[in-house]
Amino acid sequence: YMPASRRLTIGITEDHRTPSRVDDYCRWLMGIDAGIEIVVLSHAGGLEDLASSLDGVLMTGGGDVHPKFYGREDASGQGEGVILERDVFELKLVEHVLERDLPLLAVCRGMQTLNVALGGSLLVDVATAGFNDHRGPGTHQVLVDPHALMYFAAGTREAEVNTSHHQAVDRLGTGLRPGAFAPDGIIESVEWASKEGMPFLLGVQWHPERLSDQSMSKNIASLFLRDAQHVHQRI
Repeated sequence: YMPASRRLTIGITEDHRTPSRVDDYCRWLMGIDAGIEIVVLSHAGGLEDLASSLDGVLMTGGGDVHPKFYGREDASGQGEGVILERDVFELKLVEHVLERDLPLLAVCRGMQTLNVALGGSLLVDVATAGFNDHRGPGTHQVLVDPHALMYFAAGTREAEVNTSHHQAVDRLGTGLRPGAFAPDGIIESVEWASKEGMPFLLGVQWHPERLSDQSMSKNIASLFLRDAQHVHQRI
């Protein structure tokens, strides 16, 4: 039982960038609900102590997931900005979040980590795999499946997103389905294939926190926080 006075609490993973961009995610979510409490999650802190007080988790962008976690030891030298401790921590975090039925929003690297945690694999480099270079800077269209959760946020079959990634989902993790694609076929969002009885889960390959004035970005944050509010109200 949690006292009613406890504020809606969202865990956001440390992005390990210099300078950190975690404040961008905080501002994005607080633009929807200024009253939320943010807890930064990192391998440097204990997960178990925190997890019982969280109502939702947002996994941020950053360096690559080590290829050994999806069976590509041969590509170990191709990772950029790999932090093994972060990978191990966040793969465990996904497990923990799913065990507790918490809503999970995964951005860029976060979506890739989520996919790997569920047994999926990644394209180590989308350009060398034969797709367009997605590193950016710049934007591209995404084509949204009208039957996907992503469509509730987008409200349209096509949307413009930013792009700054060189890896992407290859084989989908267990239980996931794509919700949006880039025109070259790269998977740009993932969600549960079967949502019945499942908590909110959405991964997006772009950075909605950098497009916080865009209605789709606001909607993504709103859907996530709405589900977190339901968790918050559980007795």
